Amino acid sequence: MAMVASLGVGAIMAQDTQTTNTDSKKVEYSIHLGASTPLGSFGQAPSHGFPVDLFHTKLSWNDDITYGDADFVGANIGVKAKYNISGLKGLGIIATADVLFNTAGDFDIKEVDESDAHLDEYFYSTYINIPVMVGANYNYAINDKVSIWGEAAIGANLRIITSDIFDHKRSNGIDTKDYTEINYDNCFTLGFQAGLGVKLKNKYSIGLHYYNLGNKAVTEKYTQITDYTSVIGNYYYVNIIDEPHTKPPLKTTMLLIRFGYHF
Repeated sequence: MAMVASLGVGAIMAQDTQTTNTDSKKVEYSIHLGASTPLGSFGQAPSHGFPVDLFHTKLSWNDDITYGDADFVGANIGVKAKYNISGLKGLGIIATADVLFNTAGDFDIKEVDESDAHLDEYFYSTYINIPVMVGANYNYAINDKVSIWGEAAIGANLRIITSDIFDHKRSNGIDTKDYTEINYDNCFTLGFQAGLGVKLKNKYSIGLHYYNLGNKAVTEKYTQITDYTSVIGNYYYVNIIDEPHTKPPLKTTMLLIRFGYHF
């Protein structure tokens, strides 16, 4: 009996040791964090109004915004599940879900002069992309501590663009209301991603990914409200709401570097 028990415990320990190798796990899960750099029309372009100042830029797809609206380095967070295919060591089917944030270099600007005569605030768009994809991943073990991997996936992406807001609150010491808001539509697009990287000790990974999340037109709606009394007592009120109109297509492409933890 003691011998049987000993053999049973030994078999269980051997099985546990085997399942620590990600190739022998049926399903492997991981979480990822990283940074993203927009590419192409989704990246920054010098503003015509500020040809010298690199910090005053625009998205090249949106010519209406004269400065401050260019995307710079953003952040990303995601999860992944990999189903290892029996008999094909290292090859598996993956399902991924990510949230990618990119915002303007000058996201929130508040301008106040020394005499407190005027106060202006600018809030520029944040671009949020939520892709959900399926694809394949191949992991090649160099030794028991280091492996290299590559993957590709395709799926649907939810594109969200928050509003551009220009809020003029005070001029020449008099409280005013001169408010402009530009709203953009949210939409679904078809996208894909491809990546490669290194995994260490079957627990940690670093990867470089290219994401192309579609090329789709943007619908814009412009609202302006002006409500103030001038220094000579004249009252002004303007409420302008434009009909939605279509902007040029936005091709959402970016390069991601991300770090992963696998369990």
